[in-house]
Amino acid sequence: MIDWTQAIQDYLTDAPSSRFRNQHVSIVDHWQGRDNLLWRVRTGVGLDAVVKMFTDAGQARSRRQFSGHEQFAAAGLAPEPLWYDRYPHGLPRQILVYSWAAGEPVQLTVSQHRAALAETVARIHRADPGAVQRFSPHPFNLLTFWQIWQAGEAPLRSWIEQCPAPLLGETLAALWSAAHRTLDGALRQLGETPPTPVHGELAAQNALFDTDRVMLVDWEFFGLGDPAQEVARFLFYEGNDWARHARETWWEQYGAYPADPSLPERAELYLRLFNLQAVTFLLDGVRQGEIPAAAAQNPASDSSASPYGAFLVSALTAAVRSSLKIWELPPLGEADSNLLAAEMERIVNVQVTALHSTAPTAG
Repeated sequence: MIDWTQAIQDYLTDAPSSRFRNQHVSIVDHWQGRDNLLWRVRTGVGLDAVVKMFTDAGQARSRRQFSGHEQFAAAGLAPEPLWYDRYPHGLPRQILVYSWAAGEPVQLTVSQHRAALAETVARIHRADPGAVQRFSPHPFNLLTFWQIWQAGEAPLRSWIEQCPAPLLGETLAALWSAAHRTLDGALRQLGETPPTPVHGELAAQNALFDTDRVMLVDWEFFGLGDPAQEVARFLFYEGNDWARHARETWWEQYGAYPADPSLPERAELYLRLFNLQAVTFLLDGVRQGEIPAAAAQNPASDSSASPYGAFLVSALTAAVRSSLKIWELPPLGEADSNLLAAEMERIVNVQVTALHSTAPTAG
């Protein structure tokens, strides 16, 4: 990253497309995101800004983020956009430049932070969809979500049937059957609801709290989508640490803003689907050989001796138990739980061993 810092400074001070051209620009800080590099800079007139260089799918993501900033900066829900450059002089990837936003990281354990976040999210979801030109990369309604995800059911179940895992196969079949029964009825009423603006990557790490309000950053997945899916995804991944009454209060605070009577029902359905999706994603990761290199290069005789294998078996077992509960299916007894863990342990070991046998050797 240090190699690009001078190039960023040269671009900002010399490039014809830079609004900071011929100004003094200093680099205040820099850090690395998942798919981007970022610099905080200060100009000679005292303006602090963020320069974001995209390292993956930059054109689409930079345009989405710039559009999100354009639409919501005036309301204080996003940082002020300055410009984006698809072909920045002297740089290998697209960049986006926006004003630095003050604030502290949102702490979901703090009720004031949660309430401010609920208001911000609701204001985005109730905004005019006609002002948004692109769809979010996420499925834009329940029907598209189901069609995309359910397409992976057949290959996954076929693979499980070929594994030495009859109980896992039966359990997965029961879960899929419950999901089909529910969706067969729900899609007729809830499948094709109109999309609204969504942030696209709603998470505490993408939110800043300042003076009783929350501003969202990282709008790379901004566009039209299903607000119920966005809320449910947020609650699924970040709501488990709250007390139950806190989640109910957050719903009340959020629900005071948008007027979508079917949204709570859709969100609850998404929460159930995300539980089952967690099971299928973990299993698909094993099936497709998405095993960390360290685990593949150093397979243990059993997963209990491998930290990665032990974690994966534990995560799968917990996800299956949670899905059985949320889909109101009979829970596994102790004997079946142990048998299920043993089956998944064998599957993980088979995949790790196969990767090890095909891994290239040094020299």
